[in-house]
Amino acid sequence: MDTGGAVRGLPRGPDGGARERRTAQSVINASLNDVSCPSATSCMAVGWFLGQIPGTSGFQDFPLAEQWNGSTWTVLPAPAPRHPGGGELLSSVSCSGNTSCMAVGETQVEVPPGVTNLHPFAESWNGTKWQVVPTPKLANTGASLSGVSCTSGTGCMAVGSEGTLRNPTLFTLAEQWNGSAWRVVTTPPPLTPGATGLSTVSCTSPSACMAAGFFGFNNGTGTSLTLAEQWNGTKWQIRTTPNPGSSAVLGGVACTAPGACMAVGGHAMQTGNLVRATLAEQWNGTGWKTLPTPNPADAGVSFFNRVSCPGAAACMAVGAGTDQTGEVGFNEAASWNGTGWKLLPTPNPGSTSNELHGVSCTSPSRCMAVGDFAGIGNELTLAESWNGTKWSVVKTPRP
Repeated sequence: MDTGGAVRGLPRGPDGGARERRTAQSVINASLNDVSCPSATSCMAVGWFLGQIPGTSGFQDFPLAEQWNGSTWTVLPAPAPRHPGGGELLSSVSCSGNTSCMAVGETQVEVPPGVTNLHPFAESWNGTKWQVVPTPKLANTGASLSGVSCTSGTGCMAVGSEGTLRNPTLFTLAEQWNGSAWRVVTTPPPLTPGATGLSTVSCTSPSACMAAGFFGFNNGTGTSLTLAEQWNGTKWQIRTTPNPGSSAVLGGVACTAPGACMAVGGHAMQTGNLVRATLAEQWNGTGWKTLPTPNPADAGVSFFNRVSCPGAAACMAVGAGTDQTGEVGFNEAASWNGTGWKLLPTPNPGSTSNELHGVSCTSPSRCMAVGDFAGIGNELTLAESWNGTKWSVVKTPRP
Protein backbone atom coordinates (compact mmCIF):
# COMPACT_ATOMS: atom_id res chain seq x y z
CA MET A 1 0.00 0.00 0.00
CA ASP A 2 1.22 3.36 -0.88
CA THR A 3 2.08 3.80 0.46
CA GLY A 4 -11.74 22.42 13.18
CA GLY A 5 -17.97 28.57 14.29
CA ALA A 6 -18.70 31.69 15.51
CA VAL A 7 -18.89 32.93 11.93
CA ARG A 8 -20.68 30.82 9.35
CA GLY A 9 -18.38 29.16 6.85
CA LEU A 10 -15.21 29.61 8.88
CA PRO A 11 -13.65 26.42 10.31
CA ARG A 12 -12.91 26.16 14.00
CA GLY A 13 -9.36 26.48 15.23
CA PRO A 14 -7.73 24.12 17.72
CA ASP A 15 -9.00 26.23 20.64
CA GLY A 16 -12.57 25.95 19.39
CA GLY A 17 -12.70 29.53 18.15
CA ALA A 18 -13.17 30.53 14.54
CA ARG A 19 -10.08 30.68 12.40
CA GLU A 20 -9.90 33.98 10.56
CA ARG A 21 -9.95 34.00 6.78
CA ARG A 22 -6.61 34.65 5.11
CA THR A 23 -6.22 36.68 1.96
CA ALA A 24 -3.87 35.68 -0.83
CA GLN A 25 -1.70 38.66 0.05
CA SER A 26 -1.01 37.21 3.51
CA VAL A 27 0.42 33.98 2.05
CA ILE A 28 4.05 34.22 0.99
CA ASN A 29 5.13 30.73 -0.09
CA ALA A 30 3.42 27.34 -0.31
CA SER A 31 4.37 23.77 -1.19
CA LEU A 32 2.83 20.29 -1.35
CA ASN A 33 5.14 17.61 0.04
CA ASP A 34 3.20 14.39 -0.49
CA VAL A 35 0.02 12.88 -1.92
CA SER A 36 -2.00 9.71 -1.35
CA CYS A 37 -4.75 8.50 -3.71
CA PRO A 38 -7.17 5.78 -2.52
CA SER A 39 -8.71 5.88 -6.03
CA ALA A 40 -8.18 7.66 -9.34
CA THR A 41 -10.82 10.24 -8.41
CA SER A 42 -9.81 10.75 -4.78
CA CYS A 43 -6.47 12.11 -3.56
CA MET A 44 -5.22 13.94 -0.49
CA ALA A 45 -2.13 16.16 -0.66
CA VAL A 46 -0.36 17.80 2.26
CA GLY A 47 2.38 20.36 2.75
CA TRP A 48 2.77 23.83 4.22
CA PHE A 49 2.46 27.55 3.55
CA LEU A 50 4.17 30.55 5.05
CA GLY A 51 1.59 33.12 6.02
CA GLN A 52 0.61 35.88 8.40
CA ILE A 53 -0.89 34.85 11.72
CA PRO A 54 -4.44 36.29 11.66
CA GLY A 55 -4.85 39.35 13.86
CA THR A 56 -1.11 39.82 14.32
CA SER A 57 1.90 41.10 12.40
CA GLY A 58 3.74 37.81 12.88
CA PHE A 59 4.31 35.03 10.36
CA GLN A 60 4.68 31.27 10.68
CA ASP A 61 4.45 28.04 8.70
CA PHE A 62 0.94 26.55 8.55
CA PRO A 63 -0.03 22.97 7.64
CA LEU A 64 -1.69 22.66 4.25
CA ALA A 65 -4.12 19.98 3.02
CA GLU A 66 -5.78 19.82 -0.39
CA GLN A 67 -8.29 17.26 -1.69
CA TRP A 68 -8.79 16.03 -5.28
CA ASN A 69 -12.25 14.82 -6.40
CA GLY A 70 -11.28 13.74 -9.89
CA SER A 71 -11.65 17.18 -11.46
CA THR A 72 -10.73 19.87 -8.90
CA TRP A 73 -8.36 20.46 -6.01
CA THR A 74 -9.86 22.10 -2.89
CA VAL A 75 -8.03 23.50 0.14
CA LEU A 76 -9.25 21.91 3.38
CA PRO A 77 -9.06 23.59 6.80
CA ALA A 78 -6.20 22.13 8.82
CA PRO A 79 -5.66 22.92 12.53
CA ALA A 80 -2.62 25.12 13.15
CA PRO A 81 -1.44 25.90 16.68
CA ARG A 82 0.22 29.33 16.83
CA HIS A 83 4.00 29.43 16.94
CA PRO A 84 5.24 32.85 15.71
CA GLY A 85 8.50 32.49 13.84
CA GLY A 86 7.99 28.73 13.65
CA GLY A 87 4.79 26.85 12.91
CA GLU A 88 3.79 23.44 11.60
CA LEU A 89 4.30 21.61 8.34
CA LEU A 90 3.10 18.28 7.00
CA SER A 91 5.68 16.11 5.26
CA SER A 92 3.78 12.92 4.40
CA VAL A 93 0.25 11.53 4.11
CA SER A 94 -1.26 8.06 3.78
CA CYS A 95 -4.93 7.30 3.12
CA SER A 96 -6.36 3.83 3.66
CA GLY A 97 -9.67 5.08 2.21
CA ASN A 98 -11.55 8.21 1.18
CA THR A 99 -12.54 8.91 4.80
CA SER A 100 -9.35 7.85 6.55
CA CYS A 101 -5.99 9.60 6.21
CA MET A 102 -3.05 10.25 8.50
CA ALA A 103 -0.53 13.04 7.92
CA VAL A 104 2.71 13.62 9.80
CA GLY A 105 5.39 16.29 9.95
CA GLU A 106 6.80 18.65 12.52
CA THR A 107 6.00 21.53 14.86
CA GLN A 108 8.60 24.31 14.82
CA VAL A 109 8.96 26.25 18.08
CA GLU A 110 11.33 29.21 18.08
CA VAL A 111 13.56 29.07 21.14
CA PRO A 112 15.54 32.25 21.85
CA PRO A 113 18.01 33.25 20.63
CA GLY A 114 16.80 32.20 17.17
CA VAL A 115 17.01 28.42 17.53
CA THR A 116 14.08 26.34 16.24
CA ASN A 117 13.07 23.30 18.27
CA LEU A 118 11.34 20.52 16.32
CA HIS A 119 8.61 18.21 17.64
CA PRO A 120 6.68 15.43 15.83
CA PHE A 121 3.26 16.55 14.55
CA ALA A 122 0.32 14.48 13.28
CA GLU A 123 -3.19 15.15 11.98
CA SER A 124 -5.93 12.70 10.99
CA TRP A 125 -8.75 13.01 8.41
CA ASN A 126 -12.13 11.33 9.05
CA GLY A 127 -13.81 12.30 5.78
CA THR A 128 -15.19 15.52 7.26
CA LYS A 129 -12.36 17.36 9.00
CA TRP A 130 -8.71 17.29 9.94
CA GLN A 131 -7.80 17.19 13.61
CA VAL A 132 -4.53 17.19 15.52
CA VAL A 133 -3.51 13.83 16.96
CA PRO A 134 -1.18 13.96 19.99
CA THR A 135 2.21 12.28 19.56
CA PRO A 136 4.28 10.82 22.42
CA LYS A 137 6.58 13.00 24.47
CA LEU A 138 10.13 12.01 23.58
CA ALA A 139 13.21 11.72 25.76
CA ASN A 140 15.10 14.02 23.39
CA THR A 141 14.28 17.66 22.62
CA GLY A 142 14.43 17.69 18.81
CA ALA A 143 12.52 15.35 16.47
CA SER A 144 10.34 15.24 13.37
CA LEU A 145 8.34 12.73 11.31
CA SER A 146 9.07 12.48 7.59
CA GLY A 147 7.02 9.53 6.34
CA VAL A 148 3.86 7.57 7.15
CA SER A 149 2.14 4.48 5.78
CA CYS A 150 -1.33 3.20 6.81
CA THR A 151 -2.79 -0.21 6.06
CA SER A 152 -6.09 0.72 7.74
CA GLY A 153 -7.63 3.48 9.84
CA THR A 154 -6.33 1.71 12.93
CA GLY A 155 -2.88 0.82 11.67
CA CYS A 156 -0.14 3.27 10.65
CA MET A 157 3.63 3.46 10.93
CA ALA A 158 5.47 6.81 10.88
CA VAL A 159 9.22 7.36 10.68
CA GLY A 160 11.66 10.23 11.02
CA SER A 161 14.55 11.33 13.20
CA GLU A 162 15.26 12.31 16.79
CA GLY A 163 18.08 14.09 18.59
CA THR A 164 18.84 17.29 20.43
CA LEU A 165 17.74 20.91 20.13
CA ARG A 166 20.65 21.76 17.83
CA ASN A 167 21.00 18.34 16.23
CA PRO A 168 17.63 16.61 15.72
CA THR A 169 19.05 13.84 13.52
CA LEU A 170 21.13 11.78 15.96
CA PHE A 171 18.83 8.73 15.86
CA THR A 172 16.15 7.21 13.67
CA LEU A 173 12.56 7.41 14.97
CA ALA A 174 9.50 5.22 14.44
CA GLU A 175 6.00 5.63 15.90
CA GLN A 176 3.03 3.27 15.51
CA TRP A 177 -0.70 4.21 15.44
CA ASN A 178 -3.31 1.76 16.72
CA GLY A 179 -6.42 3.81 15.95
CA SER A 180 -6.45 5.69 19.23
CA ALA A 181 -2.86 6.61 20.14
CA TRP A 182 0.70 6.80 18.85
CA ARG A 183 3.51 4.91 20.58
CA VAL A 184 7.25 4.99 20.00
CA VAL A 185 8.74 1.82 18.53
CA THR A 186 12.44 1.21 19.16
CA THR A 187 14.73 1.40 16.13
CA PRO A 188 18.32 0.14 15.83
CA PRO A 189 21.14 2.46 16.96
CA PRO A 190 23.14 4.36 14.31
CA LEU A 191 25.61 2.27 12.37
CA THR A 192 28.28 4.98 12.50
CA PRO A 193 28.69 8.48 13.98
CA GLY A 194 26.95 11.25 12.04
CA ALA A 195 23.42 12.40 11.32
CA THR A 196 20.81 9.77 10.47
CA GLY A 197 17.10 9.64 9.67
CA LEU A 198 14.33 7.63 8.06
CA SER A 199 12.72 9.64 5.23
CA THR A 200 10.01 7.26 4.11
CA VAL A 201 8.11 4.06 4.94
CA SER A 202 5.84 1.63 3.13
CA CYS A 203 3.72 -1.05 4.84
CA THR A 204 1.90 -3.93 3.15
CA SER A 205 0.44 -5.13 6.48
CA PRO A 206 0.66 -4.13 10.16
CA SER A 207 3.53 -6.61 10.53
CA ALA A 208 5.42 -5.80 7.33
CA CYS A 209 7.01 -2.38 6.68
CA MET A 210 10.15 -1.12 4.96
CA ALA A 211 11.66 2.27 5.83
CA ALA A 212 14.51 4.04 4.05
CA GLY A 213 16.73 7.06 4.59
CA PHE A 214 20.37 7.79 5.37
CA PHE A 215 23.06 7.49 8.02
CA GLY A 216 26.57 8.72 8.69
CA PHE A 217 25.98 12.24 7.36
CA ASN A 218 29.15 14.30 7.67
CA ASN A 219 28.64 18.07 7.97
CA GLY A 220 32.14 18.72 6.73
CA THR A 221 31.99 16.71 3.53
CA GLY A 222 28.21 16.65 3.03
CA THR A 223 28.31 12.90 2.45
CA SER A 224 26.01 10.16 3.74
CA LEU A 225 25.15 6.49 3.17
CA THR A 226 21.86 4.79 2.30
CA LEU A 227 19.80 3.15 5.05
CA ALA A 228 16.94 0.63 5.05
CA GLU A 229 15.14 -0.83 8.06
CA GLN A 230 12.49 -3.57 8.02
CA TRP A 231 9.60 -4.06 10.50
CA ASN A 232 8.34 -7.60 11.11
CA GLY A 233 5.55 -6.73 13.55
CA THR A 234 7.83 -7.06 16.55
CA LYS A 235 11.05 -5.18 15.86
CA TRP A 236 12.97 -3.10 13.32
CA GLN A 237 16.08 -4.56 11.69
CA ILE A 238 18.65 -2.89 9.44
CA ARG A 239 18.90 -4.34 5.93
CA THR A 240 22.19 -3.69 4.14
CA THR A 241 21.87 -1.40 1.12
CA PRO A 242 24.28 -0.62 -1.74
CA ASN A 243 26.01 2.76 -1.82
CA PRO A 244 27.04 3.80 -5.32
CA GLY A 245 29.46 6.72 -5.48
CA SER A 246 31.00 8.53 -2.53
CA SER A 247 27.63 9.57 -1.05
CA ALA A 248 24.00 8.44 -1.35
CA VAL A 249 20.56 8.84 0.26
CA LEU A 250 17.16 7.15 -0.13
CA GLY A 251 14.11 9.45 -0.10
CA GLY A 252 11.21 7.22 -1.14
CA VAL A 253 10.15 3.58 -0.86
CA ALA A 254 7.13 1.62 -2.09
CA CYS A 255 6.36 -2.05 -1.41
CA THR A 256 3.82 -4.29 -3.13
CA ALA A 257 4.65 -7.24 -0.88
CA PRO A 258 7.00 -7.87 2.06
CA GLY A 259 9.53 -9.27 -0.39
CA ALA A 260 9.06 -6.69 -3.16
CA CYS A 261 10.05 -3.04 -2.58
CA MET A 262 11.50 -0.20 -4.65
CA ALA A 263 13.50 2.61 -3.03
CA VAL A 264 14.68 5.78 -4.77
CA GLY A 265 16.93 8.74 -4.04
CA GLY A 266 20.18 10.17 -5.31
CA HIS A 267 23.91 9.57 -5.22
CA ALA A 268 27.13 11.44 -5.93
CA MET A 269 28.88 11.12 -9.26
CA GLN A 270 32.64 11.08 -9.59
CA THR A 271 33.12 12.37 -13.13
CA GLY A 272 31.47 14.47 -15.82
CA ASN A 273 29.11 17.44 -15.54
CA LEU A 274 26.57 15.44 -13.53
CA VAL A 275 27.59 15.71 -9.86
CA ARG A 276 24.48 14.06 -8.40
CA ALA A 277 22.44 11.34 -10.12
CA THR A 278 19.18 9.46 -9.65
CA LEU A 279 19.21 6.24 -7.64
CA ALA A 280 16.90 3.23 -7.48
CA GLU A 281 17.34 0.09 -5.38
CA GLN A 282 15.17 -3.04 -5.41
CA TRP A 283 14.40 -5.44 -2.51
CA ASN A 284 13.60 -9.08 -3.33
CA GLY A 285 12.99 -10.32 0.20
CA THR A 286 16.59 -11.24 0.94
CA GLY A 287 18.71 -8.35 -0.34
CA TRP A 288 18.86 -4.93 -2.00
CA LYS A 289 20.41 -4.31 -5.41
CA THR A 290 21.06 -1.11 -7.37
CA LEU A 291 19.20 -0.65 -10.66
CA PRO A 292 20.41 1.47 -13.58
CA THR A 293 18.50 4.79 -13.75
CA PRO A 294 18.41 7.52 -16.41
CA ASN A 295 19.29 11.20 -15.95
CA PRO A 296 18.51 14.18 -18.21
CA ALA A 297 21.35 14.84 -20.62
CA ASP A 298 21.72 18.50 -19.63
CA ALA A 299 21.48 17.99 -15.86
CA GLY A 300 24.11 19.02 -13.37
CA VAL A 301 22.07 17.56 -10.49
CA SER A 302 19.36 14.88 -10.78
CA PHE A 303 17.51 12.97 -8.04
CA PHE A 304 14.31 11.12 -7.16
CA ASN A 305 12.25 12.18 -4.09
CA ARG A 306 9.46 9.60 -3.95
CA VAL A 307 8.16 6.49 -5.68
CA SER A 308 4.77 4.77 -6.01
CA CYS A 309 4.29 1.20 -7.25
CA PRO A 310 0.75 0.07 -8.19
CA GLY A 311 2.28 -3.30 -9.14
CA ALA A 312 5.50 -5.25 -8.80
CA ALA A 313 6.40 -4.43 -12.41
CA ALA A 314 5.00 -0.89 -12.43
CA CYS A 315 6.47 2.05 -10.51
CA MET A 316 6.61 5.82 -10.96
CA ALA A 317 9.38 7.91 -9.42
CA VAL A 318 9.39 11.72 -9.25
CA GLY A 319 11.97 14.28 -8.26
CA ALA A 320 13.87 17.18 -9.71
CA GLY A 321 17.15 18.39 -11.10
CA THR A 322 19.04 21.49 -12.07
CA ASP A 323 20.89 22.47 -15.22
CA GLN A 324 24.66 22.52 -15.25
CA THR A 325 24.73 26.17 -14.14
CA GLY A 326 22.64 25.30 -11.07
CA GLU A 327 20.38 28.27 -11.77
CA VAL A 328 17.31 26.55 -13.29
CA GLY A 329 15.44 23.71 -11.62
CA PHE A 330 13.17 21.25 -13.45
CA ASN A 331 10.81 18.39 -12.62
CA GLU A 332 11.70 14.78 -13.24
CA ALA A 333 9.62 11.62 -13.56
CA ALA A 334 10.57 8.10 -14.57
CA SER A 335 8.60 4.86 -14.97
CA TRP A 336 9.63 1.28 -14.17
CA ASN A 337 8.18 -1.57 -16.26
CA GLY A 338 9.77 -4.49 -14.45
CA THR A 339 12.94 -4.49 -16.50
CA GLY A 340 14.10 -0.88 -16.81
CA TRP A 341 13.57 2.78 -15.89
CA LYS A 342 12.52 5.35 -18.50
CA LEU A 343 12.55 9.16 -18.19
CA LEU A 344 9.22 10.85 -18.97
CA PRO A 345 8.76 14.48 -20.08
CA THR A 346 7.18 16.65 -17.38
CA PRO A 347 5.77 20.21 -17.55
CA ASN A 348 7.76 22.94 -15.80
CA PRO A 349 5.51 25.93 -15.03
CA GLY A 350 8.20 27.75 -13.06
CA SER A 351 10.82 29.80 -14.85
CA THR A 352 13.49 29.27 -12.21
CA SER A 353 12.44 26.42 -9.93
CA ASN A 354 10.33 23.26 -10.23
CA GLU A 355 10.28 20.20 -8.00
CA LEU A 356 8.00 17.19 -7.56
CA HIS A 357 8.06 15.98 -3.94
CA GLY A 358 5.48 13.18 -3.88
CA VAL A 359 3.55 10.78 -6.13
CA SER A 360 0.70 8.28 -5.80
CA CYS A 361 -0.47 5.87 -8.50
CA THR A 362 -3.65 3.79 -8.54
CA SER A 363 -2.63 2.01 -11.76
CA PRO A 364 0.24 2.24 -14.26
CA SER A 365 -1.82 4.77 -16.22
CA ARG A 366 -3.15 6.86 -13.32
CA CYS A 367 -0.79 8.87 -11.12
CA MET A 368 -0.86 12.19 -9.28
CA ALA A 369 2.33 14.04 -8.36
CA VAL A 370 2.69 17.16 -6.19
CA GLY A 371 5.38 19.71 -5.41
CA ASP A 372 6.06 23.39 -6.01
CA PHE A 373 7.35 25.87 -8.59
CA ALA A 374 8.60 29.43 -8.67
CA GLY A 375 9.59 32.19 -11.03
CA ILE A 376 10.72 35.65 -10.04
CA GLY A 377 7.99 35.77 -7.38
CA ASN A 378 6.82 33.42 -4.64
CA GLU A 379 6.89 29.63 -4.38
CA LEU A 380 3.52 28.08 -5.32
CA THR A 381 1.90 24.65 -5.04
CA LEU A 382 2.05 22.28 -8.01
CA ALA A 383 0.13 19.17 -9.05
CA GLU A 384 0.61 17.10 -12.18
CA SER A 385 -1.38 14.08 -13.41
CA TRP A 386 -0.28 11.09 -15.51
CA ASN A 387 -2.75 9.43 -17.86
CA GLY A 388 -0.51 6.66 -19.14
CA THR A 389 0.75 8.79 -22.03
CA LYS A 390 1.78 12.17 -20.69
CA TRP A 391 2.08 14.36 -17.60
CA SER A 392 -0.15 17.47 -17.39
CA VAL A 393 -0.34 20.32 -14.89
CA VAL A 394 -3.49 20.33 -12.74
CA LYS A 395 -4.43 23.69 -11.25
CA THR A 396 -4.14 23.92 -7.48
CA PRO A 397 -5.72 26.65 -5.31
CA ARG A 398 -3.66 29.07 -3.30
CA PRO A 399 -4.09 28.66 0.49
